[in-house]
Amino acid sequence: MRLPGLEGIRLKAGLQGSQNVIRWPYIAESPSLSPWVRGGELVFVTGIGRRRSEEELQQLLREAVEQRVAGVVFLVGTEGMAAIPSSVISLANALGCPLFEQPYALPLVSVTETLSNAIVQDRLAGQSAKLFLSRLLNGAAGAPELIELRARELGLCVEGGYVVMAVRLQGAADEAGSLAPTAQQQELLEQRITALLERRGIRWPVLQQAQSWLMLWPASSEAMAELPDELEQALAALQSLQPDGTLHAGVSERHADLCQLADAAEQACQALQFARQHQGSRLFFHERLGIARLFAAIPQRSALVTFCQQQLGPLCFARDGDANELKQTLRRFLDSFGNLQQASASLGIHRNTLRQRLKRFEQLVGISLQDPHARLNVQNALLIEQMLFAHHTLDTP
Repeated sequence: MRLPGLEGIRLKAGLQGSQNVIRWPYIAESPSLSPWVRGGELVFVTGIGRRRSEEELQQLLREAVEQRVAGVVFLVGTEGMAAIPSSVISLANALGCPLFEQPYALPLVSVTETLSNAIVQDRLAGQSAKLFLSRLLNGAAGAPELIELRARELGLCVEGGYVVMAVRLQGAADEAGSLAPTAQQQELLEQRITALLERRGIRWPVLQQAQSWLMLWPASSEAMAELPDELEQALAALQSLQPDGTLHAGVSERHADLCQLADAAEQACQALQFARQHQGSRLFFHERLGIARLFAAIPQRSALVTFCQQQLGPLCFARDGDANELKQTLRRFLDSFGNLQQASASLGIHRNTLRQRLKRFEQLVGISLQDPHARLNVQNALLIEQMLFAHHTLDTP
């Protein structure tokens, strides 16, 4: 309503969804929305070509929520409906669906033109900022002073510092393992992350790297103590809107300027990989990686790859169901300090099954897990492998 010429439009209900991102306007004349929308539309209902009953208006709102549209606008006046029924307003509040009232005297063509222009301009500005950050993310060199100047021109202020939070959606699982999320699920997740940042007053664009979404989160030195709880709540809010998959997230260390964005993103992706591998912890912080941070500092990744291949044999970087099961068994066994009873209980399998799996690993690699040095090497190899998987050159869907 703050756009010039649209001051006459009023929000009547559904304040909870007032931060929804509008992808495009759509004028609804068909009985059903489902075949025509993809999510994020602001739906205009004129009431001219099709007069809807009160029950039909309620059904339209339910369908709008199911299809995840941004909101609904009813044209009210002499040619449209006389007024929005109170039952429809109550339902919009209950569903959290933004419901707007537009005077019929306000030309719809002017409204959609103004809205469309605003969306295009916003996207162009956002794409410019996203392109700038993407270049930094990919290691584009530049003088710190020029980077800071360009950031200020784009309204990207990092005063106080920031962390990078990498979020990844794990789809529903089948017998072969986890399914990659669909393109529609990924697009919807980006919209929800963008809306979450806007609700927090964070104007940074969301970036994509491989299958993960990256968001910059303000983090002053004074606020670092509250940051874990704040990010846990943010991830929980996203997860509540994403019932068809599991979200995992990794968080970088705090950085002071955008020159370090590539390093921050890699730290976040490394932490994300650990979050995906460890049950019970959907959010992982890079600063908690311990010895893995030393491995990450080794510039010769080929040496780390060779070590993993020597210690894990054919399991190294394998992601099929059998390999993942065997590596998970090894992790639980090693995390339990070699206690068969504790490890089998945590895996929910019989001790004999555990022994068989461990024996199979020993035969594959040609080592004995009775040797404490061998156990230490295997444990470190599993740790390094997770770290290397987080690197985008090894991170496959």
